[in-house]
Amino acid sequence: DGTPVVFGPTDAVTLARLGVFAPQEISPTFSDWNFSYDLTATYKATSDLLFYATYAKTFKSGGINQNGVPADGANNPILAAATVKPESVDHFEAGVKSEFWDRRITFNLTAFRTDIKNYQANVNNGQFGVLRGYLANAGKVRTQGVEADFSIRPSDRFRAYANGAYTDAKYKRFVDAPCPPELAGGSSSPSNCDISGQRLPGVSKWAFSFGAEANAEYRLFGQNGQFYVGYDGSYRSNFSSNPSASAYTWIEGYSLSNFRAGFRTESGFDVYGWVRNAFDQNYLEQLSVGPGNTGLIVSLPGDPRTWGGTIKASF
Repeated sequence: DGTPVVFGPTDAVTLARLGVFAPQEISPTFSDWNFSYDLTATYKATSDLLFYATYAKTFKSGGINQNGVPADGANNPILAAATVKPESVDHFEAGVKSEFWDRRITFNLTAFRTDIKNYQANVNNGQFGVLRGYLANAGKVRTQGVEADFSIRPSDRFRAYANGAYTDAKYKRFVDAPCPPELAGGSSSPSNCDISGQRLPGVSKWAFSFGAEANAEYRLFGQNGQFYVGYDGSYRSNFSSNPSASAYTWIEGYSLSNFRAGFRTESGFDVYGWVRNAFDQNYLEQLSVGPGNTGLIVSLPGDPRTWGGTIKASF
């Protein structure tokens, strides 16, 4: 009858949705194989002093981006981003494990370095039409640092520990990374950014944990046991929460304190009360940039002060 036939969506709301989250249809394939191994050399200088060195060649499988990939200037999916190459990891480690004071003191020190080729980073592209965040390969990543562990148990009534780590983790080469949100979305915005030399997301340069527990023997309800009180604390310095460091996704360092107190028996019964984040520290675990350059940055807040009780029994 001469009436034109229109295919596809025509209403403004649907068209607007497709402009932000465009559907894609791609059929990528992926296959690979791997051979991993590690070599360790040790030297026991005394019965309480051990030196060691390790080299490990490891692997993380590649795969397929199933949640969508970025599009080119003609709004076609970039098929090169449809698959993710496997990571190739070279890990070096050397250290010393020691015990003193009739094994009531333990001290371990480790230096490490990890080189990763084709590091898999979770990224969000700044352009409209990307379905969601996706995995992308950074050319090379390097992590190195030092870890130390210390514990002391001067008697059966008291023990304490302290652990610390310094970690220098950064992209050695990532020349085509999605840009942070402040550089994305405009008509003159770069299509990608060179973030080589920037810190890896989620890694604090400094991290510490520490704590202590004291107890006293007591007989309660006909059961031999111990009343005890304990403390566990932690601290981590600031870290980036976005693969491409952004002024809006740095998380400040924070410290947490947890307490516990209770009674446990020699037969395996344990009842105690606990408080986590005792000083009600406000902190964030993650900041995420919304895909599609919506300007949305969402946070995952840490748990507030939480208290409760636990009863445990072993047989």
